[in-house]
Order: sequence, then structure tokens, then C-alpha cells
Amino acid sequence: MRNGGHRPRDRWSWRSSRSSSMVALVSWVALLSMFSSVFLSILWEIYTQPPKAKDADNLTYSYPVYTLNFEEALEERKILAEEYGYTLSDLKVERRSELSLEEFWDLYDAKWPVLVTDVVPQWPAYKKWTKEYLNKTYGFERVVMKAVMGTMHNAEGLSLPLFIFVNHAQESNPNYWTYLVDELFITTRPELLKHVPDTEYTQEDFFQQFPKEVRPWHCMLLWGTAHSRSELHIDPYNWTGTNAVLWGTKKWKLFPPGQDHLLYVYPNISCGFPLECNKYNSPVDTYASDMEAEKRTYPLFSSAKYIEVTQKAGELLIIPTGWFHQAYNSEETLAVSGQFMNRNNYRFVLEEILKAGNLQRKQLPTGFHNLMPPDQVSILMSMLPKKILKNGRERTEDYLHQIQYGMNKGN
Repeated sequence: MRNGGHRPRDRWSWRSSRSSSMVALVSWVALLSMFSSVFLSILWEIYTQPPKAKDADNLTYSYPVYTLNFEEALEERKILAEEYGYTLSDLKVERRSELSLEEFWDLYDAKWPVLVTDVVPQWPAYKKWTKEYLNKTYGFERVVMKAVMGTMHNAEGLSLPLFIFVNHAQESNPNYWTYLVDELFITTRPELLKHVPDTEYTQEDFFQQFPKEVRPWHCMLLWGTAHSRSELHIDPYNWTGTNAVLWGTKKWKLFPPGQDHLLYVYPNISCGFPLECNKYNSPVDTYASDMEAEKRTYPLFSSAKYIEVTQKAGELLIIPTGWFHQAYNSEETLAVSGQFMNRNNYRFVLEEILKAGNLQRKQLPTGFHNLMPPDQVSILMSMLPKKILKNGRERTEDYLHQIQYGMNKGN
């Protein structure tokens, strides 16, 4: 057994001694609880106590810089796969069903993409969210979309009633298409949100510890005409991304980490989220109708390595931190995307928050990196200045205002 076996408890000895030891057990638990609280309080005082002036030069603390070591992650994945008796492929995205949480953490999370095939079909959204249902129920509600005529660089952001999008969803070609990409449509409608439950793989999510004002918007509605597509990008905060296709078909190109220099990533672009972060987008359109022209414009791209996969209805794609990716809807497709921050990627998410200047590295208390992951997240969030929380709240209000009044949104 991978975690080691355990010796069965002697049921008779447990039952015969239970009543005589219950009082002692309760006393010990209470005593241990008291000592634990005291110990943690003392430990926190030690971590946060500022150094004395005479020792300041010797006790200067600097939170380490964390970067993804992809080769090390792959080597760990290979070793663990042997323990599971599983044969890996570095040339494809594997389809998995009945994938345990432990195996997901060991073989895929923060390492390699995976398609999970037996989760989405259990969602109410998979059975209920037909085009007819959504149009009948929400047809007059405004949604955010982008319309493209020509190249991706000519995308125009719009806010229009849903029925207008639905009525024209069949009108598309490789150089003319529309993509409904709405961050808040589902989350602002609780009756829809409950149709998209958390999965076993996404339940540990430290984003839930973020103040509401700066918590990343979750559960994005994606409804694209044929030929619609995303930009080539890494997800905000370097989080782990999820994409669930409810109906239709998506094609993906996924780029293993370490190839930024081949992708012409835009420098110094803000993500525009409530809590500021850097945006890592590439101008390369890997699904351009004229790829030869695209390669002439971006010659280094020809050296980039990527994996292609087709995602079918009912499949959940989980994209690890650090992977550039572009999605292409080969037919009209409805999907829901999300994200999570957990024990395997939290350091990279915190790194992005610090890189964006929300806090200075030197502000973090001594020994911060030795704390448990959820404690690091909670403490960092508690240190955010009030002006950042105010700005986050205003950004959300502004986004909703633009949707309500049909104002064009920038890309």
C-alpha cells in the first residue's frame, strides 16, 4: 500500500476500556487544545515580532521568490506514476475517469493537463442548459461578448441582450465570428450557479479566503459560434484553470511552461481584475486562417512545442499553472470555465499578487513561507490596504454598470 497499512483495532479491548477511560480522554483533549492555542499564539508572536534595532541587519527577512520548475515537476510525476503502475505519455492529454483526488494531485495538478470524463454529466447544467432554455429564460438579459471581423486584433467588445446573440449564432466563418465571454452572468444568478457544483478536484480553493471585494470572478459563461476562439494566454494569477463543455466541441493547443520567449508575450499588461495582476497574453493566433502569414509575423513561434486535444461535450479539462493555451470552438459550443488555488499552486498565485505590487515582499512577517498554505493566504489577504479593497469593489461595480447600459468594453 502506498501510504502503508494499518493494524486493525482490537474491538474487544476498545469496548472494555471505553467507559473507564472516557473521562480521562476528554480531559486530555481539553488540555491539549489549550496548550495548542497557547503554542500557536506564541509562535505567531515570534513570527510577527519586529526585530530589535541592534539586530535588524542580521534578521532582515525576505519572502523567497517562487518560480515553476517544470522539469522537476515532470520528474516527480514520472516517479509517482510508477508507484501507481500508470504509463504516462508526454505527447498527449489523457482522458481519465474515476480519478482519485490523490492521484490527480500527484500526476496532474500543477504538472500536466487532464480531461476528466465522468464529472460534468452529473451536473444539472449538462442536462438543463439547452439553447432554448437559456434563450427563453434569459433572452432579454444583457451579456458580454466579443465580435471579430478579420483578425483577432479587430475584436470589438459588446454588451447586448442574449437573444440577439442566439439569433445570429449560426452566422460565422473563419474570419467573422462572435464569442460570448461573460465573467459574472452565472455568479450573479444563484439559480444558475447551483447547476454548476464544485468537483472533488476543485473543492480545496484558497481563493475563497480572499475578501469578497478582490476575490476572482468564478464560473465564467463561454458560448461561442463556430470558429470563435480565445487568445493564446496563461490564466490570471497563474491559477489552475478548468473548462467544462456542456455541448459542442472545443479544440485546444496547450504549451508546456518555459516557452514565453517564443510566444511574443505582451509586456507590462494589467489583468484588470479586482485584485491587480499581470496579464500574460500572446498576439499569436494559433488557429489563424492564414498560419503561414502568422509564422512570418512571429517567426520564433515555429519553434514552440504544444499538445493538441479535442474536448467533447461532458468533459472537464483541467489546465495546470504555467501553461499557455488557446481554445477554438469548431462548432457552436457552450462551456463554463473556472479556477482554483490549492496546496500545489498557491505559491505561484501569491507570487503573482506580489509581482503586481499589491504588497511588498519585505512587508511579509518573518517566517511567513514556513506557515501552512491556508494560513499564508489568510495572512496576506489580511494585510491588503483598504484602498485595494475599495478599488476592487469599484472595478466590479464598473463592470456591472457597463453590462447594464450596453457600453462597449475594451479587450
